[in-house]
Amino acid sequence: MVRRLILSVFLLFTSLPSAELSTMDAFRSKILTSAVSFYFTARGYGKVDNVTVDTTKKTLAFTLMPEGEKQPLSVAIGSYSTLSIDKEEYLILQKVQTNRTWLNRIFADHMEEGIKVPLGIVSKGTGSLLLKL
Repeated sequence: MVRRLILSVFLLFTSLPSAELSTMDAFRSKILTSAVSFYFTARGYGKVDNVTVDTTKKTLAFTLMPEGEKQPLSVAIGSYSTLSIDKEEYLILQKVQTNRTWLNRIFADHMEEGIKVPLGIVSKGTGSLLLKL
């Protein structure tokens, strides 16, 4: 049953005209923006602004105003992917670069596997599927 639903959705979206595909890209961008904003804000890291997403290259960038800081942090995500673990969906942010050299070194040394952002809250179980289409 689930396989049929996934196949139907896949066939529907692969046969859409390019105008509707750009609508899908806009929807994917909205999922990514919501997930990243919620993740960083909910953990008290700061406020996320100016999210830009390239769904073709699977990259994104945003500005984070860190909690308690006066200078914003520019963040560039060199790649993202999705992962399902025990029926939970995650957005994996990899190749993280910021405008802080010391923070880039921490990411390079300790975050090789990426940042695992839960998708379930913003996508109600469809985020991983929609991001893969």
